Amino acid sequence: MQHFRKVIGILIKLMIPLVIIALMMGIARIILDLRVVFGSPTIAAGFDLMVTNILSMFVVIELLRSIIEYFEVHRLKITFIIDAATVFVLREIMIGLYEHTLAYMDIIALAVLILIIGCMRTLAIIFSPEKVKEAEGI
Repeated sequence: MQHFRKVIGILIKLMIPLVIIALMMGIARIILDLRVVFGSPTIAAGFDLMVTNILSMFVVIELLRSIIEYFEVHRLKITFIIDAATVFVLREIMIGLYEHTLAYMDIIALAVLILIIGCMRTLAIIFSPEKVKEAEGI
């Protein structure tokens, strides 16, 4: 078990700089895509690409947050994973609504998914290990 933890620690240490590089590349890509916004015939066409890229950056930021938390605490907090899933689903909803490509059944399905993810997030907070430890200490 000791070797496993060392290997996981090394892998996490290698992942953090890679994700930071990916974030910097994403920001650079957003800056480079500004010329598409200025060169597009309509503002909506240019912003379509910008909105997609910026929302994708939020997903990567949430994943980086969970990696850093694992590095510090040595366990994955389910709330960070659920946050990343929520950001990803909201990203898909916002892109679909912005591009007018979502059918009503897709909107209903995504709304139910957000409701389920929200319930999972609430349950993860209510039954978190920290709260269980506090309850046992009382």
